[in-house]
Amino acid sequence: MIHNLLRIAEKAGLDLNEEQQIFFSTVTGFNINARYDDYKQSFYQKCKQEFAAIWIEKIKNQRLWIKNQLSK
Repeated sequence: MIHNLLRIAEKAGLDLNEEQQIFFSTVTGFNINARYDDYKQSFYQKCKQEFAAIWIEKIKNQRLWIKNQLSK
């Protein structure tokens, strides 16, 4: 079982560009930050409404791209 989104995407055979690789690595980092207490507080400080809205939109777009890729 892995939680590294970049590795999961690669194992799924998705052909990621550099921007997408950075995206998946960043989102994986969000999971790590939210999991450990010492990171949690600083991450919560960063996750204001605007920050969250931007990243939610990016995640939705990548989700649609993945669904499209997997349905080919």
